[in-house]
Amino acid sequence: MAIGLIDIDSKIPNLALMKISSYYKGIGEDVEFVQPNKTYEKIYASAIFTKSKGKCEELQNIYGDKIEIGGTGWDINKVLPKEIEFSKPDYDLYSVEDIASRMRGIMTKERKLQKATEIVNAGMGFTSRGCVRECGFCFVPKKEGKFRHVAEIKDLLNPKSNVLILHDNNLTADPYCIDKLKEVKERKLIVDINQGCDVRLVNEDIAKALSEVRHLRSIHYAWDLMGFENQVMEGIKTLSKFIKPYRHMCFTLVGFNTTFEEDMYRFIKLREMKVDPFVMVYNQKDDKRLKHFARWVNSRIYKSCKWEEYEPWIKAQVEYNQISLF
Repeated sequence: MAIGLIDIDSKIPNLALMKISSYYKGIGEDVEFVQPNKTYEKIYASAIFTKSKGKCEELQNIYGDKIEIGGTGWDINKVLPKEIEFSKPDYDLYSVEDIASRMRGIMTKERKLQKATEIVNAGMGFTSRGCVRECGFCFVPKKEGKFRHVAEIKDLLNPKSNVLILHDNNLTADPYCIDKLKEVKERKLIVDINQGCDVRLVNEDIAKALSEVRHLRSIHYAWDLMGFENQVMEGIKTLSKFIKPYRHMCFTLVGFNTTFEEDMYRFIKLREMKVDPFVMVYNQKDDKRLKHFARWVNSRIYKSCKWEEYEPWIKAQVEYNQISLF
């Protein structure tokens, strides 16, 4: 019998499952994603998003004691045993087709396969864990604790390519941030700072170091809380001296503790700075106005019509206003 794996909701290869696979293959076990009508000695599943709790419960009902579920979407306190946590990921676990099938958005089949190949062949992992911040909407402080160093850039490389997906939660808070970026540059890597940069901590030295490495996609950061407006604006100005604003992406959390007027204000400020915003609705909050706002912003519909002219929202307002009254 083999070890079975279930990736419940990851959009990119799931690092925990890759490490579990590597560990068990290393001790001579067969490992594969769960196949229908097959029996497994043990099954490991991972959920990234809290919206997947229902799916996790279904899997528990099906497999009982045989399955072990982890991931932020299920249990933020659960961690991998040390012997698995420090295993090198199994970079052969996912196929290009696996990842391509999880991709959303409008793109040709060829482009989807190209992007999936890039991701599957990339190195990935953390050089640090934890975060110096304690944001009320974030799982990281509870799950990972205080900021600490855990690995070197060289430990994360995949010999298949020079792409590195860096999962560090707050690279710009790292005392070794510039040294790590210099190593990325010297190794001629293409980096995706997957969790974004804390733009409030970007000074000219960090901005210069960020500009000297090749990025897999737009450099991204967040403006989640209104109270940090000045620091975010200063960070964007500093970064923009070295990396043009059209190469920036700013994630904007809505539905947590801001009003819609504050959400719109942040959108307008970012566009004034020529930065592309990307709206994230907190915990998939069931608010039709926020969902319409997210689509209007994220699909770049704002470039062709004003919010007040956005037809899907115009049609939805009558029902929305009736619900709001109650």
